[in-house]
Amino acid sequence: MFEHHFVIRGHDQAEHARHYLSGLLGTQRRKNLERIEADVAESDYEGMQQFISNSPWDHRAVMGQVAQRAEAAMGGQEDTALYVDETSFVKKGTASVGVQRQYCGRLGKLENCQVGVFAALGCGSRTALVDFRLFLPEAWTQDAQRCAKVRVPEAERVHRTKTELALAMVQAARTRGSSHRWIGGDEVYGNNHAFTTALDDLGEVFLMDVASNLRVWTADPCPPVAPADRGGRGRPRVRLQAQPAAEAVKVDALTGRHFATEARAMAIRATAKGERRARVWVRRVWVWDGEAPTARARLLVVRQEADGTFKYSLSNAAAQRFWIERGFQDAKSELGMAQYEVRGWVGWHHHMALVCLALLFLLEERQRVHPQIPLLSARDIVELLAIYLPRRPRDEAEVLRQMQRRHAARQRDLDRCRSGPPSLPSTLLPK
Repeated sequence: MFEHHFVIRGHDQAEHARHYLSGLLGTQRRKNLERIEADVAESDYEGMQQFISNSPWDHRAVMGQVAQRAEAAMGGQEDTALYVDETSFVKKGTASVGVQRQYCGRLGKLENCQVGVFAALGCGSRTALVDFRLFLPEAWTQDAQRCAKVRVPEAERVHRTKTELALAMVQAARTRGSSHRWIGGDEVYGNNHAFTTALDDLGEVFLMDVASNLRVWTADPCPPVAPADRGGRGRPRVRLQAQPAAEAVKVDALTGRHFATEARAMAIRATAKGERRARVWVRRVWVWDGEAPTARARLLVVRQEADGTFKYSLSNAAAQRFWIERGFQDAKSELGMAQYEVRGWVGWHHHMALVCLALLFLLEERQRVHPQIPLLSARDIVELLAIYLPRRPRDEAEVLRQMQRRHAARQRDLDRCRSGPPSLPSTLLPK
């Protein structure tokens, strides 16, 4: 079904794709190229390395088909949503594309990492990653030599904020026919007035988390202007005063005034442990950046969790929310999403596309057998594939072969970094 994407200039590289996907879907703790080659029968390290890092197959075409299949599986339903979110990949050094010391959401602090912005199509508890963009910090886009070294295309050497990348993915989703009913995102996106305004202008319905200290207005701070009453005197136009008077207040302070008396208990969603309920309070508020001629009306949705903490969201319509983080969790814990060892633009995008393809496979399999096995997890499928997919034999000869190959690769790295004779004992080198 996807094989045609990997036939390049008459050369069929689909076998490398199968081997790489088999490795991602394997049970090995680490899923870099070295471990995939050691795990998957008949796979070739050098061939897969070229396939991931240098082959000209188009990751965008692969992702287009992934998105089409996700739409077929989950599109057109009342709770079909498009989620936007970012995830980070901790990396050492400064050579990998887009890496620098920046905020790492995974660790909750500044760290040397890469950041990707992703879009996922979801319906209920099911999600599939359908698009992604690598975030390039300004320091990278201002360094042409550095971009050229990792083969960043000329057209991509422009700094775009995370919200600009997310907006581009929303527009791309609609262009390819996505039938999502609303868009969800976390505080990075919900706190960004320009982003939510752009979604509003595109006619998108959204529910975005916001920070507790975000200021909203209790009434319209930019009420309509009354028409001039000429009366022969041509009096100047005057503003109508909002009733009650508009007040800017933090969402947690506003919640403190009203939640206890106005919140209602309601069902949030069904879970494996039964129906999940929470206390929810909804109020109409306005957001305004102090510069636009008009403010935007929003719904402030406040939910009190079981542990007593509050979750704050803004919407231009009421909606239900499920999280893209579940897709990240499966992709990182089961499919080696963060375990790549490629440095270039092409390699990063190729790896992510194949991870998204593997995640789509898990979604479709779980959906196919759901009537018979409703609790089937991503981990269950990975463990079953360990039986059905061909793996290399783990005998003494194979272990020694893999060890010799690793030692030879490490020696080559050492030789590139310094001059002089090799320092490793010759007995560890391949015969």
